Amino acid sequence: MLTRSPYRCPGDDSVIHSACAGMLSHWSRPVDEHIARTSLGETFVLSVGAPTAPPIVVLAGGDLPAAGLRVLAEQLDDSRRAILVDLPGLPGGSARTRPAAEIHAAYGRWLMEVFDALEIASAPVIGLGWSASVAAAAADVDRVEKLVLAAPLGLVPRARWHRALIPGLQWRNEPNLENTQRYLQALAGSGYQPDDPTLRWSCRVGAYCTSLTGLPRIGRSVLQRWRGRAVEIVVGEQDPLIQLSSLRKLADDMAVDLQVVPGAGHLLAVEAPARLAEGVFAPRS
Repeated sequence: MLTRSPYRCPGDDSVIHSACAGMLSHWSRPVDEHIARTSLGETFVLSVGAPTAPPIVVLAGGDLPAAGLRVLAEQLDDSRRAILVDLPGLPGGSARTRPAAEIHAAYGRWLMEVFDALEIASAPVIGLGWSASVAAAAADVDRVEKLVLAAPLGLVPRARWHRALIPGLQWRNEPNLENTQRYLQALAGSGYQPDDPTLRWSCRVGAYCTSLTGLPRIGRSVLQRWRGRAVEIVVGEQDPLIQLSSLRKLADDMAVDLQVVPGAGHLLAVEAPARLAEGVFAPRS
């Protein structure tokens, strides 16, 4: 059942916020922390790079928070400023509640409020996981210079039966480090080994957060606004959560590029960060 909060019990958001702060200790580059006040509550934002540099906005998607996107941020062009954003209502550093109704419309307005709060006129946007559907719901498509939808959830139906299903249930029921590692390896492509910060973060998510599988899909009419625009969909060849055939059909309907990353699974921000960084600047094929 979909609830307005991603947390199991009152106070669990404090544990997750502390975990985000702990992940920042692993960053080698200077990171600035900001709070953007929006209609959906306080929004936690990290920025990396020169304040005057052109921005790239990255929406964390629930698998990892903004503080867990260090490897991706390191791959982005040094001449740009990376803006890493936690969505309200997803595990991370932002407010705990999500919209009660018309969820994509509300998030689409929220994204523009974040742009306004950070004085961003326009920027490329990378949406990770379910946040890909939020990025696609942006209220003003003209302010998005290029849209990169990475391992996107909420665009097409999820795969119902897949290799991560049983490990995911075990992780939810008993979120210890062993079950968490097994689940992450089932989500990812062959040979993936999570680092310690990712493993411990995901263990806490299993213990303190509810499942996001009930979040709705975005309407096709909203997606059609992007037809013919600068959009790239990036998906792992071995992503167990996504019906690749349905995603190919959607990309054809939208007349946008679909790139499949060989050997990668669902965790593209840590499995193939260089490929996502390339996607922001790659010309349309």
